[in-house]
Amino acid sequence: MVSSSGESNGMQASSNRFSRARLSSLAPLITKQKDDTKTAERSRFTSHSPARQGSPMGRDSQLDGSPASLTGGTQISSSTRQRLHRYRPGSTFGSLGRKSILSVDEDSVASSEAMEKSSIDISSEETPFAFYKDGQQLLYHGQVQTTIGLFRKKKEYLALTETHLIRFKSLSRALEAFPTISRANRRYSGTRHSSTASIGSLHEIQSLHSRSSSDGDNGILLNQIVAAYRVEGGRPYFITEVVYLDEATSSVGSIQLMLQDPREADLWHTSIRAASQKAKLVSEEPFPPRTISYIRRLLEASQDYDENYFKIYRVVRRPANKAPGKSSEDFSKLGSTACYLVIGINLLHLISLPDFHESPSRPMNVKATKSSYGLVSLVTMEINNSDDTLELGFRLPLEKAITISLAASHGPDIGRDIFRSILYLKPQWLDYTFLYSGPKEVLDDSDVDFGPVEDNGAFDRTLIAYCLAYGCNPNNIRYTIGYEDEDSPEFLLLPPSESRRYSKHELLAIFRALRYNESFRSMSFSGIDLECLHGTVDEYGKDHIALKSRSGIPIKKYFDIVPDGRSLLYQEVQALALKTYKTRKMNFGDTLPRRRPRDTYEEEEGTPKDPGCEIAAGILPLCRAQLTNIDWIVFSGIELGETDLEEIAPALHERRSRFRSFEVARCGLTDRGLQVFLNNLEKQNATLECINIADNPGRLNLADFPITMSRFSQIRKLDLSRVTSTSGDEPLIAAEVMLAWKLQELVLTGVPINDKTLDAISTYLHSDMSNSLHLLQMDQCNLTGSQVAVLMRTMCHVPGEGRDMRLHISANRLEKGNSDIASAIKDCLTPSHVTMRMVEYQSESHFRQLLEALRENTTIKCLDISKASLPYDAGEDTCIALQRVFEENTTLEELDISGEYAHLEIARFGIGLNHALTGLKKNNALKVLKLEYQNLGLEGANTLSSVIEGNDTITHIYCENNNINLQGFTVLVNALAKNFSVLSVPLMQDDQNEAVKRMRQIISEAHSAVKGESGAKHAVRKTLTTFGVHMKENPIPTAQDIDQAIQILNSRWAKQKERLLELLQRNLNIAQGLETRSLYEDDAEMSKLMRPTTAGSDSIIMDAVMRNTTPRFERVNHTEYFDGRPTDDNPRADGSPVAKSHKRERSLSELTAKLGVFDFEVSDD
Repeated sequence: MVSSSGESNGMQASSNRFSRARLSSLAPLITKQKDDTKTAERSRFTSHSPARQGSPMGRDSQLDGSPASLTGGTQISSSTRQRLHRYRPGSTFGSLGRKSILSVDEDSVASSEAMEKSSIDISSEETPFAFYKDGQQLLYHGQVQTTIGLFRKKKEYLALTETHLIRFKSLSRALEAFPTISRANRRYSGTRHSSTASIGSLHEIQSLHSRSSSDGDNGILLNQIVAAYRVEGGRPYFITEVVYLDEATSSVGSIQLMLQDPREADLWHTSIRAASQKAKLVSEEPFPPRTISYIRRLLEASQDYDENYFKIYRVVRRPANKAPGKSSEDFSKLGSTACYLVIGINLLHLISLPDFHESPSRPMNVKATKSSYGLVSLVTMEINNSDDTLELGFRLPLEKAITISLAASHGPDIGRDIFRSILYLKPQWLDYTFLYSGPKEVLDDSDVDFGPVEDNGAFDRTLIAYCLAYGCNPNNIRYTIGYEDEDSPEFLLLPPSESRRYSKHELLAIFRALRYNESFRSMSFSGIDLECLHGTVDEYGKDHIALKSRSGIPIKKYFDIVPDGRSLLYQEVQALALKTYKTRKMNFGDTLPRRRPRDTYEEEEGTPKDPGCEIAAGILPLCRAQLTNIDWIVFSGIELGETDLEEIAPALHERRSRFRSFEVARCGLTDRGLQVFLNNLEKQNATLECINIADNPGRLNLADFPITMSRFSQIRKLDLSRVTSTSGDEPLIAAEVMLAWKLQELVLTGVPINDKTLDAISTYLHSDMSNSLHLLQMDQCNLTGSQVAVLMRTMCHVPGEGRDMRLHISANRLEKGNSDIASAIKDCLTPSHVTMRMVEYQSESHFRQLLEALRENTTIKCLDISKASLPYDAGEDTCIALQRVFEENTTLEELDISGEYAHLEIARFGIGLNHALTGLKKNNALKVLKLEYQNLGLEGANTLSSVIEGNDTITHIYCENNNINLQGFTVLVNALAKNFSVLSVPLMQDDQNEAVKRMRQIISEAHSAVKGESGAKHAVRKTLTTFGVHMKENPIPTAQDIDQAIQILNSRWAKQKERLLELLQRNLNIAQGLETRSLYEDDAEMSKLMRPTTAGSDSIIMDAVMRNTTPRFERVNHTEYFDGRPTDDNPRADGSPVAKSHKRERSLSELTAKLGVFDFEVSDD
C-alpha cells in the first residue's frame, strides 16, 4: 500500500514523517534479509522449552525460559542513501502489496518527504525524528478517540516507541513527555480524525487485575504483546486488535484500533507488529516459574509431559465471526481469550491463564482449564505471515473438523514446532494428512534429526499418538511380532486386553499406525472382529484417504480406483496395501464373523447390491494394477458372495498379479463359486505356491479338478480339508501330478480317501520329490491301521532312521489292522512326530500291543495318543506296559496321554495310571509330559510330585483338570522346590474352581442332612428336654461361615501360586545362566524358598471356621442358603446362588434357633 501522504485530502490523523534520510533512525527495527538467520534468532525467544538434542522442538531453547542476548539490527549510516530491505511476508498469499512504515520503497519515501515539507518545517538534523521519553525513540504517534464501556467516549493520544505503546489522556500530556510533538500536530488538533481506538479489558472474568483503565496515562510493553492482528467483521472501518499479557501481575488486556482509512489502519498494524517483534528479539519476557509449574502439572495429569518434548507459547484464541445483527459495541466486546498453547508429546493443549490470586487452599480445576487435541489429527494449518493470525483444524474419525482460530506473534514458529512434532510421531510417513497454507520455511525438514528410529519403525510411538488423539487407551491394544512365518517379521494383532472387541477408533489407530511402516513383511489380523468398520462411511473428511501410491501416482486418474465414498474398512485396507511396499502377506482370516452375503447372482430389481466383504475390493485392484507387493492374501473364515467374486475373478485372471497364495477356506463357496475361483486361478500357475479351499460347501468335479491341478508347478502347500467331490473311482490327485510338486504341507483332513488316491500319495511319499514334505495331515479320512502302516513304510527312505515329518492320523479306524501299524512302529518305520488322537479301541489288548511296540521304537520323538477310548479303565497289564514305556524308551521327548471328560463320553486310563507314572523316575529323555483330564486326585498328585523330585530332564508338565485339591497342589509345589529343571507347570485355576465348587456342595449336603432329621430323633430331644437333659447341637454353617471358608481356601491357593511362580522363575534364571543352583542350596536366605509348606484339607478349613464362629441373630435365615429354595438368576460374585425372599410360616423352634439357642428344642405342639 502507499504510505500516508498529503494526498489523503487532509484526513491525516497521525504524524508519519519518514523521509529517506530520516529512516536511518529506524535501522534497528529492520529485520535481517536471510530467513534462516532470522529463524535461528527467533527460535531462541519463541517460547519456553527445556528440549534437548533429539527433541522435535529444537535444541536452542533455555531451561528457565529467559531470553538469550541478541544484538540489534544492522545500523545504516544517516549520510548514506540506501534502499531499505522489505520485511518479506512468508505467507503464500502475502500482504498483496501492503507495506509497513518500516518497509517503504523510494517512491513512497519521496512522497512522504513532500508531504512533510508541506505540513511542517523541521530543520535538518542527523536524527530529526528522534523524540525521547526516558531515552526512547518515538516511532509513531497520533490522536485517537477512546471508547470506554457503552457511554463514555473521549479522545486520547497514542505514541509508539521502541519499547512501549503509550496512551495519554490528551495531547497536552503527550507534549509534556515529547515536547517536539507540538509543532507536528498543532494544525491537526481539531476534531477531524480518521482513526478510533477502542481500549478495554479482554475479559473482566479472565483477569481481575487488567490494566486497561483510562483514568490515567499508561503504556503497554511491546515485549508483552501477545498478538496484533486484524479483526474481520464486514464493517465500514478497519479494526486492529492488540492483546498484551503481564504475567508478573497476572493481568491481560487488549486495545482495538478502529480506523476508516485502510492505509492508516495498515500503518498502525504493521508498525506495532514490527516494533513488538524487535522488542522481543532484544528482551523476551521469560515465563514465570509458577506458570511453568502450573502447566507441567496439567500435562502430567494428561500423561503428556516430557521435559524433552515440551513447548509453551502465549497465544490469543480469537472469537468466531460476528453474528448478524450485532452492533459495533457488541463486537468490540466479543471475547478474544489469552491463553497458553503447549505442545506436548502427543497432544496440543490450550490452557487458560491461571489466577494466582485465588486462595492457596482452592485447588485448580484441571479439566476446566485445558482443552487438548491430538497432533496426528491435524487436518488444516493456515499461517498468515502478514498478520499474527493462524488457524488449526483437528478432526476425529466420523466427526466434523474443529477449527481453532488463534493469534500469536510467533505463528510460524508454532507451525514449525507442530510440524516437527508430527514428523517425530510419524517418522515413517512420506506425506502429510493436513492441508497447509503459509510460509514455505515452516515445512522445511532439512535440518530435522531425531536420532535413530526405534524398533519396528517406531510403531509404538505412532500407535500411542493415534490412540491418544482418538481418545483410546493404548493399554487395551495387544500385539506381538512373530518370526516363525516364512514372511517374517510378522505383525500379529491380538485380542484386546480389557474389552471384548476393538472399537472403531482403536482399529483406525492400529491401521494408521501401520501405514507406511516397512518393518513388517507380513501382517495378520486373524480372529480380530473388523465388523464395526464394514459399511461405516466417514462423510466428514478425506484427510485419511490414500489417493496416491507410495511413489506418488494418482490411483484415480491412471487406474480408475476411486476410494471416495467407500467404507472405512475398504479405505484403511487399501491405504495399508498401497503405502507399504515391503509387506507381502496379509491375513484377514475370521475378521468378519457375522457377515452373511446377500447372494446377488440373480438380483431382483430394486434390491440393493451386496457390498461384499470390502477387503477384496480394497486390495485386489491394487494387485491387478501392480500398485502393491502383496501376493499372499488370506480370506479364510469370511463368507464371500457374488460381489466379492466380481473382484476376485479379474484379479486372478490377470497374470501380472503374480499371487503366491490365495486362501479361501470356510468362505461359503458354492459349486459355482469354486468353479469360478479355480478357473481363474489357473492364470497364476507360474507363481502360485499355496491353495487352500478347505471347508467349502461346493463340490469338486473329479473329471476337471486333476487337470486343473496339473497346471500348477510351484505348489508347496495344499489344503483340501473337508471338501466333497463327485462320485467316482478316480484319484483326487493323480500320482503323475504330485510327482511334479515339491510339497511342504499336504492336508486332506475329512476327505474320504479311496484306494487310487492312497496309491498316489504312497507313490509320492516314496519318491525323492517328497523330501521337503514336513506335514501330512489325514485325520478323519476313514483310514485303517493297515493303510496307515503302508504310508509309514513308504515315507521312510532309510530303515531305522526317522523322517522329520509330522503325521496326523487322528479319528481313523486304526484298530482295524492294529497289528500292522504296531509292527511298523516296532520296526522304527515311522516319522518323528505322530499324532493319533481319539482312537477307539474295542479291545484293551490292541492298545497294549501299541504300547509294547513303543518300548522298542527309536524314531518317534513326539507322540500324541490323547483321548484314546478304552472299554474300561486300563487294567494292570496295560498300566505295567505304559510304565515300561516310560522306563525303557530313550527317544520320546514329548508325550501326550491326556484323557477327555465330555458330557456323553469319558476317556481316561483310571487309577492304574498313578503306578505307571513311577516309571518316569528312570526316564532321561522325556521333556514334555501332558496328562490332563486323567482324574489323578490327591494320590496322583503325590505320585507326580515324587516324579518331579526324581527326574531332572522334564521341563514342561501339563496336568490341569485332574481333580487335584489344595493339598495335592501344595505337594506339587513342594516337590518343585527341589527340582531345578522344570520350567512350566500350570497354575491349576480350573482345579481351584472345582475345589471351591466341591466345598459348597459338601456344605449344602451336610445342611440338608441336618434339616432332614427323623421324627423319632425329634421326639427323643423333646423327651430329654422335659427331664432337663440338654443335647448340645453342632452349629449349622451360615452364609458368612461359607464365605469365610471359601475366602481362606482361595487365599491359600493364591499363596501356593505365588510360590510356584517364584520357583519357575528361579529355574528359568538357572536355565538361562543368570543364576546358579548352588546359590539356592548354599545361601540361607535363598533356601527359604525351598522349604515345604503344609495345607489342610477342605474339612479342616471348615472345622476351623466353625470353631471360631459365634451365634448370630440371622443364623437360621442363612442356614437355608442351600435348602432348595428358589434362587435368584444373578448369583453372587463368588458363584453362590442368592435365595429369593418369600413369606412362609415359622414355627417356635425356628424362632428360638434364630435367637442362637441350640442346646434345647421345643415341640411345635
